[in-house]
Amino acid sequence: MNLHIVPDNSFINTFYDNLLDLGLLEENRIMVRTNRTSLVAIKRQIPFASLYTDSFDRFIGDTRQYKKVFIHYFTPLLYRWVAKHEFNELNWVIWGGDLYNLSELDEICYEPETMNRFVGKGLSLNELLFEAKVTLLHKRYKQRAYAKIANVLTWMEEEYVFAVRRLALDAKWSFFFYENPFPYEKLDRFAESNLERPGLLLMIGNSASPTNNHLDIVRFLESHKVQASLVVPVSYGDTKYASFLKRNLSYRYGDLEFVDHYMPFEEYLRFISRMDALVMNTIRPQGYGNILMMLYLGRPVYFNEKNISLPDLTRNGIKWRSTVELSLLSKTNAVEDNKVAVTQLLSHDRLLHCYRLLFG
Repeated sequence: MNLHIVPDNSFINTFYDNLLDLGLLEENRIMVRTNRTSLVAIKRQIPFASLYTDSFDRFIGDTRQYKKVFIHYFTPLLYRWVAKHEFNELNWVIWGGDLYNLSELDEICYEPETMNRFVGKGLSLNELLFEAKVTLLHKRYKQRAYAKIANVLTWMEEEYVFAVRRLALDAKWSFFFYENPFPYEKLDRFAESNLERPGLLLMIGNSASPTNNHLDIVRFLESHKVQASLVVPVSYGDTKYASFLKRNLSYRYGDLEFVDHYMPFEEYLRFISRMDALVMNTIRPQGYGNILMMLYLGRPVYFNEKNISLPDLTRNGIKWRSTVELSLLSKTNAVEDNKVAVTQLLSHDRLLHCYRLLFG
């Protein structure tokens, strides 16, 4: 029997369904950690409770009874719990925020202008309260907790290497990803050429997250006088940052539009298919739903050269471009053939193979 401690997130629905389809559900017990009185994103009948409560402890019982324990989204709030329990094998399933949002690693995600003008202005009250809680109750257990991790699960080997080096882990790497059903057939309907539309249309980032380093990449585009219209999605993420961008971001060599409203899925697919390219000035991996859809459509994706995921894209045969090449972009070279590589990278068959190896 394996144990999975998971957050209340919609990805867990597909995770549960895949375990069920493979006949592995009886071998894998799932517990949702949440402070809410009911589940919000998870739509399956899965038990839930708050960490450090009798209900949570009663459901899990002795952690040594499990062959493997998987912590999905290992936040500092779990340090104390992990440090005080024993495991036959403890596995960390990385989500992103549980690694890159750590206070000791967060600053590496920002370019200078974003750091100086937004991030460096200080934490919000909620962020300060969270850090105080972690420091008071959990931080002293950090090294003991990380020392128990036997394996790190992520589809990016470079992310594993980053975690091991930065957090001094003695752990091995296992390939794993959460399945995000990919709309291949729908994307094929929208995979039309943008050559007939005049002018370049660039999508800048994926959300209102400062890790997109919007200020820095727009300054780069201006310094190279790139003639293009910019579209900046800010419909989800940090609302304070979204407001900051609207006050401070402008562009001299084309239109700049903020997209701050929710779109139905097919409308969103139509929206991204209009773009000539996606520009991701992130250092940490993020926005891979958008990235993979744009790559599948044959649109070039421009990355910050410091992005941690780039060696994994290269290893998997995916063609990407550096943001320093943006000044060379034109309507005639705004195409890359990545369809086959994308469909193979995170395919359903590859995922099921991982499930059998990891959770069987």
